[in-house]
Amino acid sequence: MTSGTPSRVAWSRRSILTALAATAATPILPAYAAPDSSAKTFLQQIYQNYVGSSAGAAKGVPLPAAKDVRGYFTVGLATLILEDRASAAKRGEPPALDGDPFVGHQEWDISNLAVEAKDTGGAKAIGTVTFTNAGKQEKVVVELLRSGKDWRIADIQWDESSLRALYRKKATVGDAYPAR
Repeated sequence: MTSGTPSRVAWSRRSILTALAATAATPILPAYAAPDSSAKTFLQQIYQNYVGSSAGAAKGVPLPAAKDVRGYFTVGLATLILEDRASAAKRGEPPALDGDPFVGHQEWDISNLAVEAKDTGGAKAIGTVTFTNAGKQEKVVVELLRSGKDWRIADIQWDESSLRALYRKKATVGDAYPAR
């Protein structure tokens, strides 16, 4: 009978270690397993990176790789951005978007950030982001589409233009001047 005792003790120690490991991991798991999938949270996670100066710590959201672009934008808009980048690079020219897509500027100094989002039905939402940029009040309107459990940006409207309009304008100008 004593031969079974060490086994029970070992099992008991393993059970305790397993339980401790599971308990230690529990606070981490909900953050990954069940993220807040609201449109407002998606936008807050983006725009909190812009509070402050671009010359300082507020570096925005870098989009150097195709996977980064696809992580924020709908398939259609991501394709426009990536194709434009590639064709501009081949021509040695700047892309249609020569600034940051989220704020519409190359440089910023943002304070007083406020983010609102309203579901418009189905898999759509409209986000309104307001902030003070270098002392001037600005507003950005973001059209969102749900992709599975995640949100993606379908368009961004700045004061004067929109992200999609940049690509429409470039296509129109490109058609007016045929290649030689």
